[in-house]
Amino acid sequence: MAYSPAPIRRDSVISQAAQEICRVIEAERLSPGEALPPETRLSALLGISRNSVREALRVLHGLGYVEKAAGRRVVVTAGARGGKSMFDESVLLEAAPIANAVRSHIAQTCAELAAERLTAAELTELEQALAALEAAIARQDLAAAKSAHDAFHGLFLAGARNPLLVAMFNQAQVARLSNVSPEHKSFYDPRHLAHHRALLRALRKRDARAARAVVRKHFQSLGLMLEFVTRTRRKPAQVLSLVPRSRGAMR
Repeated sequence: MAYSPAPIRRDSVISQAAQEICRVIEAERLSPGEALPPETRLSALLGISRNSVREALRVLHGLGYVEKAAGRRVVVTAGARGGKSMFDESVLLEAAPIANAVRSHIAQTCAELAAERLTAAELTELEQALAALEAAIARQDLAAAKSAHDAFHGLFLAGARNPLLVAMFNQAQVARLSNVSPEHKSFYDPRHLAHHRALLRALRKRDARAARAVVRKHFQSLGLMLEFVTRTRRKPAQVLSLVPRSRGAMR
């Protein structure tokens, strides 16, 4: 099957680019372990900047669709071949991006409050949870990483001393990324780990503004992944052909 890029609108460039890259994988019949075209080639095909291509690949990496070892090209994983059929619950897909926005707002408020209210002992617990998360990532233990990640989030949310906010956050968990895309690997994204480190630093410094900012950035990153997953599930596949787009398209 030949690949023909679909137009990418100015809104949601990264999400749409990620979807187009998945269509390249399908059109070229790339198997797990096979390399994607280089970033320069993808940039020319899609008519977007290499930075946008790179961000789209990060989204796909976080979802477990592609992998990139140091010094090597990006390769397809088994998850990419089954991506379109992982979830078909239309209600959950519709709710996920909205739920992520709700969780983001609640978590930002909790981060501000926690910066003022966490005790020294609770900050030590957060440090231990982060260390457990780093160790699990280092040995690529997804189950342990998820457990440590959830413990870290639970501790800083509880540190806000506001049970209502925590209850509201937990209600929105039904539409979290792990439910919409169970094979995701966002725990292994270096930026996500950096977000957790930055949050702990802000909480230790009692810097409510910095804590709120890093939480917002973290959920924005998750939102890109959710947007891609929901777009992929909703849109039918098109017949494609491998023709580069004009470089005049938006960046």
